[in-house]
Amino acid sequence: MYVNCAMFIIDSSLIPPSTSALATALALEGKPSQTSPGRAAAAVQPSDSFVGPSSKSLHSKWKLWHEMTVVQQEEALKEVMPYIEKYGKLLRNGHRWQGDTKHGSCSLHKFGDGNGHQLCNPPPDPKNCNFFSFGINNDPSFDREIATEWGCRGFAGDPTVNLDSRLHPKVTFHNLGATMLMKNEEQINDKGTSEEWWSTSMPSLRRFLTLDRVEIIKLDCEGCEVAFARDILAEDPTFLSKVDQISIETHVTRAWINSTEHLYYFALQFPLLEEAGHVLEWSSIFGCSKRHEEPGCLPELNASAWPCGYKKAKSQRGGTFTRGISCQDFLWKRYPLE
Repeated sequence: MYVNCAMFIIDSSLIPPSTSALATALALEGKPSQTSPGRAAAAVQPSDSFVGPSSKSLHSKWKLWHEMTVVQQEEALKEVMPYIEKYGKLLRNGHRWQGDTKHGSCSLHKFGDGNGHQLCNPPPDPKNCNFFSFGINNDPSFDREIATEWGCRGFAGDPTVNLDSRLHPKVTFHNLGATMLMKNEEQINDKGTSEEWWSTSMPSLRRFLTLDRVEIIKLDCEGCEVAFARDILAEDPTFLSKVDQISIETHVTRAWINSTEHLYYFALQFPLLEEAGHVLEWSSIFGCSKRHEEPGCLPELNASAWPCGYKKAKSQRGGTFTRGISCQDFLWKRYPLE
């Protein structure tokens, strides 16, 4: 009989003292708000007792795509599309094309080289500051800086690169991806490894590390943002109320969102963020790579206010290049619900 085995080597310093064994952790698996259109009903179902993702939504309102009939799917998509309109308009903010917008009142702090990722001041209490960071590539500057400057402890994951397991005394690195709805280009091209990627959802990782809260999550992993809402419905509808800040990069062409199911889950993250008390603090519109821009977007996105598309611009050398708007950055901060 063939047995498929998987061995995890866990850095024991990353596991809280209360966790006696890997089996214990696995057993656990199983400012005003920007409301309208229609504040979603808050999810109140307890979720730390089930084992693994549920085949049915644990949320009191929103359903998983596969558990709905075709008619219900059409109605559900109609219900989430106003959020695409709302946040598409906020992103554009009068920009004819690319640009950054500060939406909220927090003082911003950029971490990481290049464009980096924005977070809100003031820093969390370093005694209770944990962060997840997915999508490192060959640049762990965000992770090292937040550990050095704010004293936060981090779990960094990326299956496409091989980095030292210790990026910083407070940050461990793992060849682990975040869950997706379909394979992205990196998986198809076997970037990093020809083996199937191991991946985790954010709710599962929080349980595995037995953390009550996650102060900061950074997602920059080429498609994992599309599965984010799906994982919340299936595992922990209260998850976002346990996260203080989220920096997330979104990608919306057919390279990542290629069906109405994908669009539903992508749009659903916005009402879920709102119901947990998260407010959009900052955003940026920029272009994806040429090969990712040219597939275009779903008709439903093209008909919305969401920034999606590209144009050919003239270069200084007389040629042309693709200048798109189909990638975006967001910063969300959670405030107490009134």
